[in-house]
Amino acid sequence: MGITQSTFTEDLARGYPGMQANGELSNIVTGHLEGSTACAFGRPVYQGSADKGLTLTVSANAVGIALARKGLPVTEDRAADTYAPGDNVPVIERGVVFVTSATAANKGAAVYVTSGGAITATSSGNTALTGWEFDLTTSAPGLTRIARR
Repeated sequence: MGITQSTFTEDLARGYPGMQANGELSNIVTGHLEGSTACAFGRPVYQGSADKGLTLTVSANAVGIALARKGLPVTEDRAADTYAPGDNVPVIERGVVFVTSATAANKGAAVYVTSGGAITATSSGNTALTGWEFDLTTSAPGLTRIARR
């Protein structure tokens, strides 16, 4: 027998990691995920060894943010909301996208990435995501938007 939903939230979720936030001018490219590590939606990706290769190794060679793609199957090799090694990944190079921040942030603050790939507003010991800035003020870690205009 099916389960009946009996409770509903008052508001819709404002977004999810990797979701393009609005219709502002953007540029989206596709690359091939190299290596053996899965890539979560909304995670920064970097230039890999091939021309269209993407890697999760944090460096100064950021390509952009991995966009979410609906309909990817959940398998042994691919958890929900991730790209598996070898997948083609849509990457937003310019525009506004939802991400998960590991820290609170002010609108307009520069975006940095920890060595583990987490997005943060803290510059100390982290790598700048050149050209990207926080598009919302957040008082705690969690879902936010970043923009490159």
